[in-house]
Amino acid sequence: MAMTDGYPFIFQMNDKTEHDDLLEYTLQYRFKSTRSNHTYIVRVERYRDHSYCLKFFDKANMLSENKFSLRTGTFEPRTIFYTLFNIMLDVLKKDPNASFFFIGAEDEKDEPGVATRRFKVYVKFVLSTIGDNVFKHYRVNDLSLYILANKAYVKNMEAYVNMVIENVAEAMRH
Repeated sequence: MAMTDGYPFIFQMNDKTEHDDLLEYTLQYRFKSTRSNHTYIVRVERYRDHSYCLKFFDKANMLSENKFSLRTGTFEPRTIFYTLFNIMLDVLKKDPNASFFFIGAEDEKDEPGVATRRFKVYVKFVLSTIGDNVFKHYRVNDLSLYILANKAYVKNMEAYVNMVIENVAEAMRH
């Protein structure tokens, strides 16, 4: 396996939600690192207007309320990121109108209101991996939010990006 391939992943389930006005459903994937033997859970949350938020965590931290902020110390982020990228491509195959966004979760060393360290690493990966043929890229540093807006589907980029920012900001307040 080449480092850029990522790990093989498995689609586990489509989890319908009935308690959130914005969240329509969640696609859940998992993969196992052959290097560290850690298993990761990837949640791809589907919101209105074909918007998908990618989230992942180490399965060992599943019961922690801080599961998205905890570090594993396995030193294999690039292979994990390529796996997430391949999952994103899987979602795009199922929904060609898909746009994506992600948030770099804070950890104990981050300052509130400033781009998180995790976000900065994600940005470097995205900029080196995803071109601008299919997606228009938007960075919102103070929210550690990155948006990949699908050029073929999103007609009004400014309105779309503002909608995602408002929804993320609202979710962060709760």
